[in-house]
Amino acid sequence: MPKTHCFSVEYAKSSMSTCRVCMAKIVKDSLRVGHTQMVAENDLTAGGKEVDAQTLALAAATRWHHFECFPRMKGSKWMSANLPPSADQLDRFKVLKKADQKKLRDLWKGILGESGKSAKDSGKRKAEAGTESTAKAAKMKRPAAATAPLSKLTSVQGVLTPAQFKKIQALEDQLSSCTTAVLIAELQKNSQTRTGKKEDLVSRVAEGRVLGALPACPRCTHGQVHWSRLGGWFSCPGYFDKGDMLQKRCFWRSKELRRKAWKRT
Repeated sequence: MPKTHCFSVEYAKSSMSTCRVCMAKIVKDSLRVGHTQMVAENDLTAGGKEVDAQTLALAAATRWHHFECFPRMKGSKWMSANLPPSADQLDRFKVLKKADQKKLRDLWKGILGESGKSAKDSGKRKAEAGTESTAKAAKMKRPAAATAPLSKLTSVQGVLTPAQFKKIQALEDQLSSCTTAVLIAELQKNSQTRTGKKEDLVSRVAEGRVLGALPACPRCTHGQVHWSRLGGWFSCPGYFDKGDMLQKRCFWRSKELRRKAWKRT
């Protein structure tokens, strides 16, 4: 049975929640976006046995994200397939300030495209069209870029100094004209994460050139360290063990870590 995904938005009630993307704390009163995976009755058993209450509670818990981090919660295909077609459909959207409502609408356009339609709606339109040529024509009419570029909406200074932030922004503008292959090659040369959308690669290379390369996790020695400019936290999500064929979690976090010199291609 397909899982139901629900999304909500609110101002953080405290500074206790952790962003599930960057693993930094979400400061009280800041805008945060939540994702809840609804559990159906058919999913209450696993292997013929009832799931315990703790596991069930964890599965149904809301996972919060910084507004700026939310686009990186999942891949673009998953987002297109599961996000509501409009930010107005988010739970508690109407109680937000008008300025924040606009920010969320722009964010949704950046994630789903300017048409603001999800993959589900796109599929319905194609089915109703009846012919392949009509579907192609509709696709060609769809705008390629959102009104407000996603990278601009989600770019924040955080713990960066004004000089660092300005330099990274300038590099991002410069690197946006590079091909994905060029960006991946530079990241590979520095043993950095190479997955994600082009804008993620651009941001990663720009940060690396200014701040330096992130080393392997000092605790598990295998995981790729992530860094959040929002809180300045370094963290390791773990790594895939090819020998055991298992994803091994690592919960290392720190604000202190020496970066390596960045190598240009």
